[in-house]
Amino acid sequence: MRVGAWRWTYVALGAALRVALLQWGVWQDAHAVLPYTDVDYVVYNDGARALWSGCRLQDTVDSPLFEAESDLFDEPQLAAKARCARGYVPALARFVLKNDPARGGAGGDAFGDASLFVAATRASYAMMRPLFRTLATLGDPYTRATYRYTPLLALLVAPAHATTWAPPYWGKVLFALTDVLCAVLMWAVIDARATHHAYLARTRAWATHLPGVFWLLNPFPAQIATRGSADSVVIALVLACLALLLRATPEMELVGTHAVPGDEGKAHSSVHDPAQLRVADEAAWYGAAALLALAVHVKLYPVIYGASVLAHLATYRRHAIRILCHIQRPSTYDVLVLGFEFAAVSAMMYALLNLGVWLLWGQPFVRHALLYHVARQDHRHNFSVYFLPTYLARAFDATDAAGPLQALYTLASSPLVSFVPQLLTCAYVGFRLGGRDLVLSCAVQTVVFVALNKVYTSQYFLWYLGFVPVLGTTLAFRSAAHPALLLAVWGAAQGIWLYWAYQLEFRAQDTFVPLWLSSLLLLAMHVYVVQACLTAWTAWRARARTAHQKRE
Repeated sequence: MRVGAWRWTYVALGAALRVALLQWGVWQDAHAVLPYTDVDYVVYNDGARALWSGCRLQDTVDSPLFEAESDLFDEPQLAAKARCARGYVPALARFVLKNDPARGGAGGDAFGDASLFVAATRASYAMMRPLFRTLATLGDPYTRATYRYTPLLALLVAPAHATTWAPPYWGKVLFALTDVLCAVLMWAVIDARATHHAYLARTRAWATHLPGVFWLLNPFPAQIATRGSADSVVIALVLACLALLLRATPEMELVGTHAVPGDEGKAHSSVHDPAQLRVADEAAWYGAAALLALAVHVKLYPVIYGASVLAHLATYRRHAIRILCHIQRPSTYDVLVLGFEFAAVSAMMYALLNLGVWLLWGQPFVRHALLYHVARQDHRHNFSVYFLPTYLARAFDATDAAGPLQALYTLASSPLVSFVPQLLTCAYVGFRLGGRDLVLSCAVQTVVFVALNKVYTSQYFLWYLGFVPVLGTTLAFRSAAHPALLLAVWGAAQGIWLYWAYQLEFRAQDTFVPLWLSSLLLLAMHVYVVQACLTAWTAWRARARTAHQKRE
């Protein structure tokens, strides 16, 4: 069977699995005591419902109690009904509608008896009234307690509440489709690497099965998506970013090749100025920057990939200058300028995106979607090694302790402490590996970030599982049983943690210490698995380099 046929087969089977799980979820939610739907999906829907129908005109501009924007929050009768977006744009739209000449507002008299201006004002209102009404009725998803996400997620789920054609589980359908899209993007990354590296091209046929088997036919990501988690959206954005970035700037040191795609005939051309060099595909390059900005907006953690991307772009630029400009020792600026440009473009797009959302939803967006995750503390229900120190610090009155002990407990209870080892390690991995293998670097960064995060649940496993099918093409284990062994020890460490967590949560046993020790064991298992994968990657690189030298 050809590669394309295999891929379509996997897509069909993966879609069928997700449709079956969606139907099972409907039945389980209706008949079983334990619901199938994830609590996050309930929060998404409540936020979408507030966004779509929480700010009606009859409760705002059409209400006799509404005279100024502050009345929506200061007037008890209005505050009890209206859950309106607090950005400047919706507030301006409500002000404009309040002065609509069609409803007897002051807009028609703004220019006295000048009938031409009155006619122009009325015409302007007639054309813009639908837009003003849409913006004025925009609700605030953050009125739903525990909604800590971008409002764009509520917009994605909103068709279930705004239309008759979308089913109540519309968001689940969307996340399941995005989950299938993740596999398609994995194939895109595999193809982008195989296009420019002959050794990888020979593995393209069997590599096609990795996304099919480890993702599309894997019940774990399928269940996460069909239960209503939006993690597949972030993974799809990251994979799409990598696919576009590899198309624009291939990995030059992946298998020891030193050819710039599209410039094979320019090795002896007249190009000598590094400033004249361009990426292989500028549209893909800008698209990658935009997708990374959007991924960080949806979920903050993809910001860690910036280190890997900068190292990757520096390596690409260094080889391009050596090949096309015949400069063996390029200047630091010439090597790093492409990374600086990518960072600037991505940061600008991220800032504009956040600015647009802030103009619509205002300060609640900043407080709940951005600042909350920096100061968040969760001392229970997660695999994090920080849960016990945080739990003890919360229960301890540091004001009664001596100076050093007081400082220690204050430090342990600080939600910012975990960021130091986490971000330093992620940055080191990114700058160390990003220029050699972008996918491997991002994968290791994700494992480090998750394993050292102050909040860590099973759902987070999906974040690095999305790299495994692509990473599998560049790993050479000593035997076929070795990856199975790694999977077994990783699963066993989780099983031990879950056992003690069950004793604590469901049987009210004092298992805090063994539970914390099992968290340390799980962290150690992550270190062991990463070390084993790096060893396999080193062996693969040596094998690929040998094959490349034989071809030459």
